[in-house]
Amino acid sequence: MSHKVIVVKIDKTEEIVGADNIKVAYVLGQQVIVSKDWVEGMVGVYFEPDLQLSGDYCSKNNLFRKAAFNTDTNKKGFFEDNRRVRCQPFMKVRSEGFFSTLESLAWTGYDMTALKLGDQFDILNGHKICEKYYSAATLKAKNNATKKKKLVDTPMFYKHVNTDQFAYYADGIPSGALLSFHHKVHGTSARYSYSKVIRTPSNWKEKLKNYLNIFKAESWEYLVGTRNVVLYEGQYKEGFHGNEQYRFDVLEQLKPFLEKGMSVYGEIAGFVNGKPVMSAHNTKALKDKAFSNKYGKEMLYKYGCEEEELRFHIYRITYTNEEGNELDFSDQQVHAWCESRNLLSPVEVYSPFIYTRSTDTEEALKKLVVSLTERPEVLTEDYVDPTHINEGIVIRVDYKTQVPKFYKSKSYAFKVMEGTAKEVGIDYEDAN
Repeated sequence: MSHKVIVVKIDKTEEIVGADNIKVAYVLGQQVIVSKDWVEGMVGVYFEPDLQLSGDYCSKNNLFRKAAFNTDTNKKGFFEDNRRVRCQPFMKVRSEGFFSTLESLAWTGYDMTALKLGDQFDILNGHKICEKYYSAATLKAKNNATKKKKLVDTPMFYKHVNTDQFAYYADGIPSGALLSFHHKVHGTSARYSYSKVIRTPSNWKEKLKNYLNIFKAESWEYLVGTRNVVLYEGQYKEGFHGNEQYRFDVLEQLKPFLEKGMSVYGEIAGFVNGKPVMSAHNTKALKDKAFSNKYGKEMLYKYGCEEEELRFHIYRITYTNEEGNELDFSDQQVHAWCESRNLLSPVEVYSPFIYTRSTDTEEALKKLVVSLTERPEVLTEDYVDPTHINEGIVIRVDYKTQVPKFYKSKSYAFKVMEGTAKEVGIDYEDAN
């Protein structure tokens, strides 16, 4: 995930009934609220939801709601103190991020004529423009997690590759690429491997044994990981969801099938330690009674699980050799491997196909992704469990590299509710 602003142009605009000074603009397939004077074809910068604008950017452009924070204290903006970019309904219209002019960057002293469409950055000419937003609770938890002393190295157990925003990269998908479309699960990330481990001696006895070649520093072990942290049996058994034993229970299911150098990536969904894996979302944030009537005020992401039940949804499998070279299973190989072992493979929401790039197919692909993500005819109902909404989809792109690209497209309803939930609570994925 880039967590950067991107240079874009307005594709089209629409009027808002009852609005005198603003209208809707479409950039990268997203709806944003802009000034009435801004027109189709205008080039500017787009900040996606969950970015945090820098204090200087807000101040120089008089964007703070509190005028005292602005360079011109006679002007008021609409950003709160936390400077967070949100996805939210505004005058019954979707607002999916923030768009502004190139001139909003002029205070950095950078030559605006040097910027081109598609440029991404978080720092410009030495000035901070934006970064990923973390609530105070998430940032505290994240900082605490990094203080743990690392005594073990796992050189073959990689984190999952970044899953970037589809809208940012849709125009760059090459002809000949194989595209696969998967259901996105809102759970806690998990990865497992049978991999090489190198342990650093932690006391003088272990150091002496290592020196005398009695203590074996290298070994092959079964490993458990969150998105960012490697867990070991007997260590770090308390996490954000309570006791971490449930992660090792999943490992026991996988152990018979893990070969040397193999890593399996997925999402754990359902219930652990008597609680839902992911926090409930409040449908009132959508300001749409249809969603509250269908899903209730509080919506749980159960994915068909009963209480005390969890499911591990696998979406990626790799082999890594001792030189660190990583090779992915193809999408079909992932499905076959899972199905032959009675494990959950990715839910396919559209048949894979070989992409032929042209202006027409680019637009058709964007429309397809939106339709698979939003499904307005069923109020964004989830593909697996109709009692809650669909988080979104993942587009896997296999081309000429050993490691495929993964792009995400999140539904509007999910982004709004998740954004509200993140304001004060801990984002377990970011912190773990």
